[in-house]
Amino acid sequence: MNPLIRCGTFVLLLALVGCQTARPLYYWGRYETSIYQGYSAPQKASPERQIELMLEDEQKAAAANLPVHPGFHAHLGYLYEQVGKSDLARKEFEAEKRLFPESAQLMDRLLNQKPPTPAKS
Repeated sequence: MNPLIRCGTFVLLLALVGCQTARPLYYWGRYETSIYQGYSAPQKASPERQIELMLEDEQKAAAANLPVHPGFHAHLGYLYEQVGKSDLARKEFEAEKRLFPESAQLMDRLLNQKPPTPAKS
């Protein structure tokens, strides 16, 4: 085989191998968008709506066989606290601590705090 053709074939194969995309480490879903909306336009992303979106994303992550990202359960717990569901918040903080041990100190502090009384609408 001509050395020039062999070299061209090798370069083409290298290019094709280099184009392979890596599988993501975590499932992020709509997290960034909902966080942004929650702070910039709270009327469009109530805590209840954010919880709904996060629960949907959790199901999509399971379907994609990917874990949810660090902070997912902590934020979901924070949202549950906002709507007065302290028992669910505790469950999410414990899940965050179990899945991401580096968050243990913060999660312990949140777990040991007295739950706030929910705001009345």
